[in-house]
Amino acid sequence: MPGAQVETTRQQTERRTEGRARHRGDGLAGLRAEHRAQPHALREAYSRTVAGEGSVAVITGPVGCGKTDVLHDLVRHAALGGALVLTATGARAERHLAFGVLGQLFDDPALPHGTAERVHALPAAAQQEPDGPAVSEGRAGEAPMRPELARELDALCTALRTAARQRPLVIAVDDLQHADPLSLAALMYLRRRLRAARVLLVFADGGADGPDGAGPRAELAGDPDCRTVRLAPLSRSGVAELLAARLDPCAADRLAAECHALTGGNPLLVHAFADDRLAAAGVDADLPVGSSFAAAVRTCLLRCDPTTAEAARCLAVLADIAPVPLLARMLGTGTAPAARAVAALTEAGLLDDGRFRHPAAHAAVLAGCEDADRRARHLRAALLLHEDGAACTAVARQLVAADEVPGPWAVTVLRDAAEAELTNEPGRFGADCLKLAARGCRDPRRRAALTALLVRTQWRSGPSVAARHLGALEADARDGLLDARDTAALTLGLLWLGRDADAVPQAPATPRAAPYADFDPYRGEVLRARRWLYWDLAGDDPQPSGEAVTADAELTLQSTRIGDTSVESAMSALFALLYADRPDQAAQWCDALLAEATARRETTWRAVLTGVRAEIAVRQGALADAERHARTALALLPAEDWGVAVGLPLAARLVACTVTGRTEEAQRVLAQRVPEEMFRTRFGAQYLYARGRHYLAAGRLRAAREDFLRCGELMRARGVDRPALIPWRGGAATACLGLGVREWAGELIGEQMELSDPEHARVRGASLRTIAALGEARRRPALLWEAVALLQAAGDRLELVGALADLSSAHHELGDYNRARMMARRAMQLARDCQAESLCERLLPHPAALDLTARAEKGPADARTRAIATLSDAERRVAALAAVGHSNREIGRELFITVSTVEQHLTRVYRKLRINRRADLPAELPLGLTGTA
Repeated sequence: MPGAQVETTRQQTERRTEGRARHRGDGLAGLRAEHRAQPHALREAYSRTVAGEGSVAVITGPVGCGKTDVLHDLVRHAALGGALVLTATGARAERHLAFGVLGQLFDDPALPHGTAERVHALPAAAQQEPDGPAVSEGRAGEAPMRPELARELDALCTALRTAARQRPLVIAVDDLQHADPLSLAALMYLRRRLRAARVLLVFADGGADGPDGAGPRAELAGDPDCRTVRLAPLSRSGVAELLAARLDPCAADRLAAECHALTGGNPLLVHAFADDRLAAAGVDADLPVGSSFAAAVRTCLLRCDPTTAEAARCLAVLADIAPVPLLARMLGTGTAPAARAVAALTEAGLLDDGRFRHPAAHAAVLAGCEDADRRARHLRAALLLHEDGAACTAVARQLVAADEVPGPWAVTVLRDAAEAELTNEPGRFGADCLKLAARGCRDPRRRAALTALLVRTQWRSGPSVAARHLGALEADARDGLLDARDTAALTLGLLWLGRDADAVPQAPATPRAAPYADFDPYRGEVLRARRWLYWDLAGDDPQPSGEAVTADAELTLQSTRIGDTSVESAMSALFALLYADRPDQAAQWCDALLAEATARRETTWRAVLTGVRAEIAVRQGALADAERHARTALALLPAEDWGVAVGLPLAARLVACTVTGRTEEAQRVLAQRVPEEMFRTRFGAQYLYARGRHYLAAGRLRAAREDFLRCGELMRARGVDRPALIPWRGGAATACLGLGVREWAGELIGEQMELSDPEHARVRGASLRTIAALGEARRRPALLWEAVALLQAAGDRLELVGALADLSSAHHELGDYNRARMMARRAMQLARDCQAESLCERLLPHPAALDLTARAEKGPADARTRAIATLSDAERRVAALAAVGHSNREIGRELFITVSTVEQHLTRVYRKLRINRRADLPAELPLGLTGTA
């Protein structure tokens, strides 16, 4: 059979691997330090045999602990002493080969003529019908021997006695536990008749300890002349000594404890550990084990008796759920054989407290199973665990590994396990449970619910993967198989990908108890998603107040639950705070939600919130943070997972690269492909506005104007032409101003001011900059001072840098060079904190004349902010006016104090801030806004 051939080949490979390890020159040397007495005892038995006493010895101990090395040591000793040595090795693949071990032993030309022919005749004699009564040794439970077979064995005994008279005879059988039953019976027959001959029988037996009825093992155990030599695993010091023979002594001493804990002192595994360390030298020194260790584990199983090897496979299937009664049921045996198997595996260093000592051993055992056999074991484990009332997760893991749904109960178990995992954090296991359950479910409505749950599960880690099931969900929706929640999941998925969700049949509203009978949270999430993604604001207040927006956003964020609430709801609330000129408040909420999403390993949530955080950082003027957040967001989710929302991180990164003067990086951002559906959403508008700002900075004024106008067309088409959302008219007006179309620029900026509420300080401040540029030179400072005040109140540091630079230019044009220089330095100080020096330099008129090479402020911005906090209110007001170029006399007149008082305040300000002159006053000081040009 093909399967049997594959198994035999694998066994032969493992035996060759073990053979190479076994015949290394350091094999026995590594054992003799702790196993010195065992070879000595066997040599004593051989000496008695030479003196004329027949003897038998059995070498026992855990698999891999050196039984073969000790046996070979005796064989070499006897051969050097002139003995005739006959050897054989049992093999699991040959257990059903009649007299296979006996054939290995007696196929030796040194034996009397005809001995091999007699062995070859044994199978036929064993099958021959008896012509008289069978010969019985009188042992309970032992099958009577056929007379023909007994005659052949008697003749074989005669040949062996003849050979033993000439020189001592040693018969050595390794891996006795794998010997075929007929060879075992024959060896026991020979042993009973060769007691007086110079024959030493030595067996290396790796079978599990315990009573085995009346078989050979029990007979040997009851033989008073049988010497049993038992090997034990190495101690920690023994492991250290063995490693020192293979590795650097310092490394051996350092690794001894780890190796002993990993191998249990099994010499075969210790050698494999050393092999892996040598192979990993200079490559991955932190790797504890590798392929050699895995091969050694599989070799151990090949040398175990069948019950112990099967127990290891069942334990690997059961993983950490391995009580002896359950293992016994898996094996189909009693608890005693199962307990003996566990004890044998523990002594062999594979198990510790019923569990594999290392995941590599667990993986190696599973890898040694044929796929069909492994799945069958997993299915049996699932059935047994379900019968025992085990947790749904434990049963589901076995079902997923078996890749089979044996009945309707399994569908329920798989769904419960998936929901239990979703309660904690999303993972692949939950999705695997749902896919298997949906595949094995026969009820269409239940299968549709499972598919919807699968979509919600996979959406949390990879929307593009979840999108593969949307087609099936659409068909289920058309058949009326989806409830309100599942319909919402389908609609949200389609909206995220930019597909038309209007054709999705809506499920009946979820029944609610009064007074909430008309409230459906799932439809509410869909409405919020439409509002956020596509600006579907039908029925909304066209211009809600800032207080109302903030209160609603706060309420939404307070009730947001990562993984349960739709991510669109959280995005909408955060951007509402941002559009209401509350970037710091938005940042605090976003950071809190981001920390929770990271802790719960919610990939999609984390990516989207990080993208929102990038946009908030742009508004705050923290350009380094903005680009870092944008990069992280795009790294967490590939572009195909972002759907139409990919414009969010791309726009933030594009603005950050543009303002910091990183042209090549900005070009790489622009080179990324975006879905065409994005330009029907607010993300498309954000992207167009960001690209327009880039073109504006690059001097491509016509391209910039086109992007700003296209952004406006999109917003007007959706009925959300609100400057608080995106002030596209301001960008278009600036482009028109650069192109010399001043009248059009004036119309655009006038419309923007009309559409802006007084509470929208950021938009009005930015608009005043453009109005000042369109007005007369003598009127510009007053307009720009008002713009500075509004932008500082709104917290938009980038626009504030531009307003200060414009104010410097206005003073310079009017000949007030001192004040122009003070404003320029103030702008440059703020630009340095924002990493927007290139923006400031572009806006300032005469950098050389303004002495912008003045030393930068010392210390980080947060340290300067703390120092400013130590100033009194009076000191802060004086310092603010001094920072913008007012003389002491002007400050006194403005604040209604004497010049002497002004000087005293400034002296204390310099001491607290650790500066020496006005030019060093920090940019974090609130601007003196009561003065004019």
